[in-house]
Amino acid sequence: MIFIVLVIFAIGLYIWDYKVPALVIFFFFMTSGFNLVPEEIMTNRLFSKGMDYAILAIAGMVIVDSLCIKNYLKPDKLIWFILVFYTFLAACIIYNKYVISVSWKDIIRTARYNVLWIAYLVFRNLSKERLLSLLNWLFLITVACATLFLLQIVLDENILNKTVSYQITLLGMKIPRFYNQPDMLQIFTFMAIYFNPYKGQTRIITTTILIMALLGAFHRSLISAFFVAISIGYVIRLPRVKKTVVLTSIAIIGLFFIVFWGYKFASSRTIKDIAIVTSGNAIDVYSSGVIDMEDLQKSTFTFRIAHLLERNQYLLDHPKARLFGAGLMTEDSKLTDSMFDFNIGLIEETFGKTAQLDTPDISYSILLIRYGYLGTLLVLLLYIYLMRFFYKNRQDPVGLFSFVYFVVVIIVSFFSSILVTPVTFLLPLITYSIVQKNKLSAYE
Repeated sequence: MIFIVLVIFAIGLYIWDYKVPALVIFFFFMTSGFNLVPEEIMTNRLFSKGMDYAILAIAGMVIVDSLCIKNYLKPDKLIWFILVFYTFLAACIIYNKYVISVSWKDIIRTARYNVLWIAYLVFRNLSKERLLSLLNWLFLITVACATLFLLQIVLDENILNKTVSYQITLLGMKIPRFYNQPDMLQIFTFMAIYFNPYKGQTRIITTTILIMALLGAFHRSLISAFFVAISIGYVIRLPRVKKTVVLTSIAIIGLFFIVFWGYKFASSRTIKDIAIVTSGNAIDVYSSGVIDMEDLQKSTFTFRIAHLLERNQYLLDHPKARLFGAGLMTEDSKLTDSMFDFNIGLIEETFGKTAQLDTPDISYSILLIRYGYLGTLLVLLLYIYLMRFFYKNRQDPVGLFSFVYFVVVIIVSFFSSILVTPVTFLLPLITYSIVQKNKLSAYE
């Protein structure tokens, strides 16, 4: 009940023109209380996640604005992309309900996060000053959460919402590895580097904390993506002549790397994984009994691609599923048990079986099985449009850090479910609105 009251309070703040505090509350719900409030506490008969309260809050804000602001719903280029996706989503829901016979409850539970694209309507109608204020507040909150994340490593104890943790050996020392990084950490790490709201020592401290927290989960894919993104961010800001020199230097260094260290890389697990995938036998590796699931999961790249290929094969075998996906049912639905029998996937401890539809390991398996080829394409077009927009406006520091963030998103999407996590697109919708307003100011 307390969270419903907080939603009503947020909408009230928005009506009274305290829009930034209202939206901070919105992000409080989006991130499970800034990663401090367990989802179980937010669960009741109607709501199962903090995201449900966030949807209610943002829908209320959109309704208030639409009644008070003239031409509020006037479409722009991004709105057209969102409308095309929503048109597909409506058709997908009708198909699921009346062709596959998925229950309304399952459809709502699996597709509801897409409603959050409407937050763009709220962001684009805020002033640039308020958008920057919102970013700065969320930045500061993320720095605080990142500090708590790092403190976990020192204390070897969960402080943020509890997840699984392991130990790794680094330089002969055993270090705790936690997976509960703050939800908004990635984009604000790049904001700290390229557009830090603070100066002097505070700038150095906040940047250091965020980078350490980003690297402190010891995700190899995220660490690699971070350094790739930073390198790209550095190169694209250089003048043409310097850019040519740097790229030539990188090519020469890369050549030496291939000559002197290539043989080690050629015998690595990564190359073996790629060889299996390119041979077209990623699925057969499991089904033929050559290796068991435990070995396949250790070969992480092969596991992810095999997971994707097995779901893709389902679409190829079921032509109706190619357009609108295999279904919007939940993992625990009886319909899921009757329709799918995938071998490759993580074992769900709750149900004691292989997860059929959801996975934390790769975004594209989820998109394909839920929305088919057309829906996956439309989702990717939204991200590509935003990424292209930020690249074209890379001279704007907000555009630059947003583009560099998307480089990480694209790389990490092959190793996580980041593309179906709402925070992934919500924060760039704020920076998109800021860059648009900067462009308008430049023309005036």
